[in-house]
Amino acid sequence: MTEHVSPESFPDESAPQTFKPSLAAGAVVDAHDPGYSLPSDPLSRARLQDWQDHKFGIIMHWGIYTAQGLGDSWTLCRSRDEEMMLLPADFSGDDDAWEAHYKAARTSFTGQDYRPEEWAELSRKAGARYLVFTSKHHDGFNLFDTKHSDFKVTAPDVPLGRDVLKETFDSFRAEGLETGVYFSKADWNHPGYWSPAGTTVDRFHNYDAAAEPERWQTFVDFTHAQIEELLSGYGPLNVLWLDAGWVFAPFEPIDIDRLAARARELQPGILVVDREVHGPNEDYRTPEQQIPDHRPEYPWESCVTLSEHWTSLSPDEQAKDPREVVEMLVKVVARGGNLLLGVGPDPTGAVPPSIRAALEAIGTWIGVFGEALYGTRAVSEGLVPGNGLAETWEGGAREGAGATWWLTEAPAREGEPGRLNLLDLSGDAERLSVPLSRTVASVEVLGDAVLAGWRQGDDGVLAAELRPAEGADGEGEGAALGVRAVVVRFV
Repeated sequence: MTEHVSPESFPDESAPQTFKPSLAAGAVVDAHDPGYSLPSDPLSRARLQDWQDHKFGIIMHWGIYTAQGLGDSWTLCRSRDEEMMLLPADFSGDDDAWEAHYKAARTSFTGQDYRPEEWAELSRKAGARYLVFTSKHHDGFNLFDTKHSDFKVTAPDVPLGRDVLKETFDSFRAEGLETGVYFSKADWNHPGYWSPAGTTVDRFHNYDAAAEPERWQTFVDFTHAQIEELLSGYGPLNVLWLDAGWVFAPFEPIDIDRLAARARELQPGILVVDREVHGPNEDYRTPEQQIPDHRPEYPWESCVTLSEHWTSLSPDEQAKDPREVVEMLVKVVARGGNLLLGVGPDPTGAVPPSIRAALEAIGTWIGVFGEALYGTRAVSEGLVPGNGLAETWEGGAREGAGATWWLTEAPAREGEPGRLNLLDLSGDAERLSVPLSRTVASVEVLGDAVLAGWRQGDDGVLAAELRPAEGADGEGEGAALGVRAVVVRFV
């Protein structure tokens, strides 16, 4: 997690240089946390419940940085105090030369192989329920047909010449996914943020805004105008996902309260996520490239990349092992969160084979285990007596060894009595013994196992016996990816 530093606190160039881990590209944590509060808007509260049911989403990044073999636009940040900010090793020139070179890449951004319908179908089959798509990263290059900037994908000097955002949203909605928009509050191309007359040394605005309030106001007005475009011209959106967590009052005020209020006028019920700026405009929280080691007491999603980058640097981009992803998904859901998986096209716009294969495998797995994830919450206290609010229950594996069962609960709704789902990531469990405070109506096993029998004693303890399914390889190579689950439905 990057530090929140003041613009006056520049590094000593004579000191040895070390790099901070880039766990949260773009997120600078405000030291003050007033605590989480639910959205005051009733429609947003209802939408938040629906969003928590989705459990799995896709975030897509793409831009002129991809065509340069970069995962994002951070090389424009001149402080160079993180590895992601370093200039490419094969570039010779100063910071000004690099900025000119970087921005000139728009003229070779063809994206000829980008087929949003292909990404949408793949995401649906992967089991994702919603999309967050990058409209603009910190570099200020717009992937939509904004009327307020010529630095955009539809400009005459950009060969791609397509409103990528519109095409993508249309395609994902056609596949039944909800759509949200990523928008960077910073804009390193706008003269009201990085003034041509200023000296740019880091990620922040590069002039004295107090001495030039009119210049700063042009940037605020520009930001509000672009949000207005996105929320009025691109169909129904479930989330406004605002990045650049260092842009907040009093140092960089953008009148966020007015912006959020206008967003809800334009899109009733929309969730506004001013990420890393804790307060009334952070409807849920988004830890980046990490999973909390506890159960947060607020709505949250972990945004984690499928590969090492937020987009694909080449057709050879290597995805994480699908097994690793499903383990992350189970742990996130058991702790009450959503998983937002980061993917992106290669420089041509295509889906790299490794990314495709991983998403297909994840989708096959969710086809088996989805009912243990979708619509669930972290297990409620008292459902498993003696377990408190723990997300796991120990016991019941091969040869008497302990198994760790990850717990999710589907609350009773609209006549449905609710259920408890227990997932064993080892795939070894042959028995389950767990105390329950409710009467069991039925038990079902998911994965490479079948139910040999079950009973609930007078003390409430559920005992179930499992045996390998016929034809199961026992090595976790099939659709189950080494996972077993028990679904307990209550009376």
